[in-house]
Amino acid sequence: MNCSRRDFFSGASAFALCAGRLFAVPPGWKPSKKPILVLGVISDTHMRTMPTSGRIDWEWSDRYLVKALTHFRDENVDAVIHCGDFAHLGQVEEMQAHADAWNKAFPNNRAPAGHEVVKLFVSGNHELNGSTYGGKGMFVRRLYPDPEERARHVLSSDMAGNWERIWGEKYEPVWHKVVRGFHFFGMQWGVDDAAMADLVDGTIGCEPPRPFFVLRHAYPPSTLLARMRRHPNAVGLFGHLHYSIANWRKVFLAGGMPWFQVPSLHAHGYPGLREEDPWLTKLKIEGMETAGSVLARQGMVVRIYDDMMVVERREFGEGGSLGADWVMPFGKYDPHPFSLEEQKKKIGEPQFRAGAKLFVEDISAAAPHLSVKIPLADGNPDSRVYAYEVVVVGEGQKLHKVVYAAGCNMGVGHEPNGGITDMPIPKSELPSGDALTIAARPLTSLGTRGKPLVAKWHRNTLKALNRC
Repeated sequence: MNCSRRDFFSGASAFALCAGRLFAVPPGWKPSKKPILVLGVISDTHMRTMPTSGRIDWEWSDRYLVKALTHFRDENVDAVIHCGDFAHLGQVEEMQAHADAWNKAFPNNRAPAGHEVVKLFVSGNHELNGSTYGGKGMFVRRLYPDPEERARHVLSSDMAGNWERIWGEKYEPVWHKVVRGFHFFGMQWGVDDAAMADLVDGTIGCEPPRPFFVLRHAYPPSTLLARMRRHPNAVGLFGHLHYSIANWRKVFLAGGMPWFQVPSLHAHGYPGLREEDPWLTKLKIEGMETAGSVLARQGMVVRIYDDMMVVERREFGEGGSLGADWVMPFGKYDPHPFSLEEQKKKIGEPQFRAGAKLFVEDISAAAPHLSVKIPLADGNPDSRVYAYEVVVVGEGQKLHKVVYAAGCNMGVGHEPNGGITDMPIPKSELPSGDALTIAARPLTSLGTRGKPLVAKWHRNTLKALNRC
């Protein structure tokens, strides 16, 4: 028998009821007790071999994986979640490289404190199909032209056997594990979603009324979401998309349950900002890969308490937090803390520091661009800047642009060039007039806006007058 919403909500009694509502924690809440479960969460590591030798490519090495696993070890995690795409070219050697990194951090699957660290792993499309993909995937065929020899190096030739040999556990199409009393359900790539729903339905009862977790590689289809509606205490995690979780839109409600998009630990050639932000598409987006930006290597640490879960977003290349934690109290919500309205309250408004100045530089009268240098808007540390809206006003005309903040996908304090965002504006796009007013306003990933900085620029001169 499945838990009813009444059964589930009655178990979350740590918060005070008021007019039938169970309120979310206030902004800035910090837990006072130790968590009862700690999870390290990564996805899309995409380990890759070199096309000529079969050895792990130095550019795709395990160093970021070791960094992430070492951080998880230092955080004394109880389990590690990997949401798939371990092996970029679907090779045994690529998966074995993960096991080697794992054994460096957790020898014999043990934490330094002595407890077992549980592997909560699901496969992705690259485990099953990476060796057959076109382009770089053809390296496997060229490296091993003999079909029999190639089969020994391709995971999917014997996925069950290779998985069990490498990880020491069976490869099950869908699986169920319990860690410190919390239920986890995982499904491998290519499995019918009905199998996952059937396993959940047949396992979850009314005791205890605490959250359980559903893990898969890609975004859940509508068929699975419909089946999961009967489980109000379900929490989902998935990878595959490689988008940066510096964006608060990567935690959202779907099918009535919260879903967390797990980012790529291997930044697949871009900093994860190429998605369309609906509120940004109304303006002209510049700086898709801001100058001086480096590739983000992101993951999460999830801490579960009696009454809530806290998601810390981390960058594992240069290090550091990606901003304020995502907090979800357990129980009844009105509205849900991950609704857009509540998220905006939590994220607040980014602001420039007192005394900050906007600089407009014109190298020469013949230069094709103006250079607008925007200082880092970190005057409100609880509200991290994600982008800047730039408006240029002339004689009856306005030019609107938006640029991603330099290093917004990196850890706080690790932004390149001190966080200064250099935005070039083609002079051919400037409004008419001898004197132009240029304003830059900081924005969060949810579109909340801070106060702008303003500068005056006079055409045909090399001098910009700056003021706050």
